[in-house]
Amino acid sequence: MRGRMLKGAAAICLALNAATGDAREAGRAQPSPMGVNWGVLYGFPSAKSEAFMPQARALGASFSRITLYWSQLEPQEGAPRWADLDSWLDQLKTPEEGVLTLASASPWATRTKAWVFPSSPAADPARYEAFVRRVVAHAKGRVRYFQGETEPNNPFFWSGSAEEYAAQQKLFYKAVKQVDPNAAVVLAGSDGLFDPTGADPVPGQEADLAFLNRELAGAKGAFDLFDLHLYGNPYTIPARVEAVRQAMRAAGTERPIIVSEYDGPGFFEFHPNRRWFASLQGPGATPEAVRALRGKAATLPAETRMFLNPDDPEMVHRLLVLQSNDLVVRNLLALSSGVLRTGFFDLSHDTSQADAPNTVLYGTLKLLDHGGDHNDGSLDRELPLAAPFRRLAIALAGMSRATRIALPTYPDVYAFRVERRGRPPLLVAWRRPATLGAESEPLGIAVPWQGRVTHGTAIDGAATPVASEHSLVLLTVTDRPVLAE
Repeated sequence: MRGRMLKGAAAICLALNAATGDAREAGRAQPSPMGVNWGVLYGFPSAKSEAFMPQARALGASFSRITLYWSQLEPQEGAPRWADLDSWLDQLKTPEEGVLTLASASPWATRTKAWVFPSSPAADPARYEAFVRRVVAHAKGRVRYFQGETEPNNPFFWSGSAEEYAAQQKLFYKAVKQVDPNAAVVLAGSDGLFDPTGADPVPGQEADLAFLNRELAGAKGAFDLFDLHLYGNPYTIPARVEAVRQAMRAAGTERPIIVSEYDGPGFFEFHPNRRWFASLQGPGATPEAVRALRGKAATLPAETRMFLNPDDPEMVHRLLVLQSNDLVVRNLLALSSGVLRTGFFDLSHDTSQADAPNTVLYGTLKLLDHGGDHNDGSLDRELPLAAPFRRLAIALAGMSRATRIALPTYPDVYAFRVERRGRPPLLVAWRRPATLGAESEPLGIAVPWQGRVTHGTAIDGAATPVASEHSLVLLTVTDRPVLAE
């Protein structure tokens, strides 16, 4: 079993190595493990199916993921609609650039009648198989990765049991492989909102883990990759990845892991903000609730004001610093745990309604917006988070392995050696703050290192002094990660 998993991982790595970018820097001749996610809706029901892959490549992204719905691809039985799928396919240069998620939501073909949310089991399994075969046949040779559903343990996305999801996954796997044996099938897996360490438990995580075990038992042999979303506390990522591996081993179906969704820090990662869950996430989540919070902003903690006040330069800058740091922390902890790919959620989404709860919660977690230099409605305006994303993606281009360097004297320091194909290794280091949102005091450290390191750059682009001396790299670390090579 382990040998088959490693063989599969090697095949995926070779596929990643085949993908190329349109980089301006020499390092980007090799693909980065970092990609982007378009979001929950691409070109449906009334939105434009936009061109975005050239912009994503310019950011260093090596792949994109989109979600299309049964209702979107077949609004009526026997009447396929390929416009949105074709718009995306035409942007892909290689099959490795595309991860296509198909959601089983339909007003005529599924148990729960829905155009978008939630997906549910097909009313007729044979009809579902035929639908998947038609989609894969249409995209064959242009997309390598196919996935059925998103976060099935989340009732918002899947209206059914773990057993029903596993049964439909088997149909999905069979249909994909019948049409395209070279395709890789991705199990929707888990939203990842659990903490095996007990440091930051998520309410309801026991039920989510039970769902995971049942879906793995039922979907044995019906997937090539496991998709684990990595929101929440990033320092629990190694434990979460290992928990999923253990669950797969227990089910006799261990496979490599990818992460098609992550971002952070999210609004509710900050403990002071959890008191507003009902106002911003539950049934009471309305623009009026947002306006009420803004009305008393002066009395609220900084952790809340960072998300509420887009016109406050100090708060905007502080949130950008935390998001930039998080990009490095989340990716390095995932990649050093053996994750193959990471997809940032998301590239762009509508934030035109300033008082919408979703704008407050997720509005700053995107890379691009419309109306840049050409002001023609194109997705060509880079947002502040785009620069650190590009900086990290370029630095990780060609990555073959990331390994944490043991520094027993400094337990709060995280240092990693990143091996890169055709490039010298990369040193990434930071000092973990005592609490989320806090700053770490500067600390001079010596990191064991074979080879020379000549220059360092903080994730915000600032030059950082580094020196090589007697198989050591000398540098000063704070909460702001440093990339040195």
